[in-house]
Amino acid sequence: MAGKDADPALVRRIEACLRAPVYFRDILDATRDQNYRAVLQAWSDIRTRHALERDEYGRYWRAGP
Repeated sequence: MAGKDADPALVRRIEACLRAPVYFRDILDATRDQNYRAVLQAWSDIRTRHALERDEYGRYWRAGP
């Protein structure tokens, strides 16, 4: 469940992006129809609820299933 300020649909969109390694910039490109604050709130919610991996290039993806 998304945090009280995060849009659950936006959280799901970002989680879908994180199935493969992506740069944060790619997340912003995939959500450019949303305002930046909403994206940051969703990103914060995801970071709180899920372990994210990060490679030497700075790309993120969801760890585990």
